[in-house]
Amino acid sequence: MANLNFTREENGYATDEVDKYIELLQQEYQNAVAWGEENEAKLNEMQQSMKELGLYFTLDADNQDEVIRRVFDQLTDTVNNTRAAAEQTANDILAKANEKSNAIVRQAMENSVELRTENTTIMQNLKSIKDMIEVVLEKGIQ
Repeated sequence: MANLNFTREENGYATDEVDKYIELLQQEYQNAVAWGEENEAKLNEMQQSMKELGLYFTLDADNQDEVIRRVFDQLTDTVNNTRAAAEQTANDILAKANEKSNAIVRQAMENSVELRTENTTIMQNLKSIKDMIEVVLEKGIQ
């Protein structure tokens, strides 16, 4: 993705190429979110299994509550860490997508300014040529 080359057109870059790139970024974002949701579901499933094991697993009466609390705390930390990692991955993808899209828009705007400047120069040259032709025609008629 780092080596992006979009075809330049009259008013900027080829819209279909840019649209395809944006679709790719959106798909990557959706994949990251889905991955995070899958991991969260797996962790929730594991957490539920651990709760069930706590119901059927015989521990020493003195430490049963403590073991269950520790397992629950560890699973909760794992869920929170996984969720945070997934959110960070999604945010990183969005940041990169925004950075790329801003660069594309900035380049398109710069190209637009260049084209307008070129167009102004061409129009001025055409006016000068028209003025010269009119002068030549006037002298030729007299």
